[in-house]
Amino acid sequence: MMSILLGIDIGTSSVKSMLMDVEGRMLGFSQIEYEISMTSPGYAEQDPEVWWELTCRTIALALDQAGIEANRITGIGLSGQMHGLVALDQGGKVVRPAIIWCDQRTTTEKNVIENMFTREQLGELIQNPAATGFQLLSLMWMKENEPDQYRRIRHVILPKDYVRYRLTGEIAGDTTDASSTSAYHVKEKRWSTELLERISIDPAMFPQVGEPWEISGMVTSHAAIESRLHEGTAVVYGGADQAMQAIGNGIITPGTISCTIGTGGQLFAPTTTPIYDSLLRTHTYVHAVPNRWYLLGASMSAGLSLKWLAGQVLRRTDYLELDQLAEKISAGSEGLIFLPYLNGVRTPHMNPHATGMLFGLTLNHSDAHLVRSVLEGVGYSMRDSLEIFKSIGVNMDRIIISGGGAKSRLWKQILADILGSKVYTSTMKEQACFGAAMMAGVGVGAYSSIESACASIVRIHEQPITPVVENIEIYESRYRVYQQLYQNNRELFALDGIKPDRSGG
Repeated sequence: MMSILLGIDIGTSSVKSMLMDVEGRMLGFSQIEYEISMTSPGYAEQDPEVWWELTCRTIALALDQAGIEANRITGIGLSGQMHGLVALDQGGKVVRPAIIWCDQRTTTEKNVIENMFTREQLGELIQNPAATGFQLLSLMWMKENEPDQYRRIRHVILPKDYVRYRLTGEIAGDTTDASSTSAYHVKEKRWSTELLERISIDPAMFPQVGEPWEISGMVTSHAAIESRLHEGTAVVYGGADQAMQAIGNGIITPGTISCTIGTGGQLFAPTTTPIYDSLLRTHTYVHAVPNRWYLLGASMSAGLSLKWLAGQVLRRTDYLELDQLAEKISAGSEGLIFLPYLNGVRTPHMNPHATGMLFGLTLNHSDAHLVRSVLEGVGYSMRDSLEIFKSIGVNMDRIIISGGGAKSRLWKQILADILGSKVYTSTMKEQACFGAAMMAGVGVGAYSSIESACASIVRIHEQPITPVVENIEIYESRYRVYQQLYQNNRELFALDGIKPDRSGG
């Protein structure tokens, strides 16, 4: 009897569960959405118990859709949103709601780290910048602002690790997600005790770390009752959603770059060494393939920018209709430029105080212009990351687009034109779930290696979208204006008298 693999993705906006066979056929899939709690300006939290409840519900729905019994599942893998802080007490209970990646409350903690360490020192200790919304900074914020709750903490883990803990009873992390915390020595794949001790954070709070494909534990009897899974089913460590989507897209060797347009936007480039940008404008993390790392450039508001425009401004949420509107507008949006900094900017400026901007508005501009300018603004933010990658010697043979943005042919064309490269689309859907399931397959021996799993399953559409020469020229000039808009307005981005972040850009 052919084994079945389960991939679970704990995202920013939903939980997904997907069942597949070893040949990569999706047998059952379920997705349930939820919201981000924003109790104060800049705050972004979620309840880990909701993740667990919806994991159980989506597993049951996927099993029903597939029409199979849970004892057919031989391995379970997980993917999850990165950076967030889940704090557990001595009994394994959640201390407070999770502070997730898009939270912006930790500007003070960011400044503390940057005043304590030079860029060169951070490069040596963690190979990354310290960024708001990252686990370490959120932990520092708790220590300063919620001391009673902080004293209760015994373990700090990441979002998908909480679900794995509820499945197996084991508190642990994995190399890919650990590397996104600002507390991990990415080059040496260990917690950066030197940095933690210097800022008076107990390294003992941080869990043991395994590789994504290694078995971390088995489904417990209690978890089996709650989730309808079979007791004793193997669960691998799993990984960060960016690493898992890369596996689901077959992006495991240098030369192929992933561009993901989801809630945020990411440009992802595999490397064979842990190289990093000396100015710390991008991130260097551990990949889910042995002896691989990757560079990551990140935009805080990619699909989120379009969602904001559609829901809050235009009150029109038919995205296909908006796409068709924007297609009528020529490249460059007739001078309208959008800065997608609605929730601060990560790459390249690392400035949580930055805000969004529409520049060049005239009486001639319509809803269609607004939509196209948002799509282009996100494209420019991806170009920022690409320029840094090129500056440190990363080669690019092709770009694979994924995420919700990959559903828009116009957006893919805009990305091809702005990035100056052919763009391909994977035939795979729900790449993070597939990546997690493939990790489980490697762990239980269904595949001999990650490479063989990718070769067996991943397929790319062979007909790419090719850049339009005249559009490349238009976007080249508009991109320069886009860059200048940040520089010219940087001093004005401070809110409520807070001085602007001067750490980058």
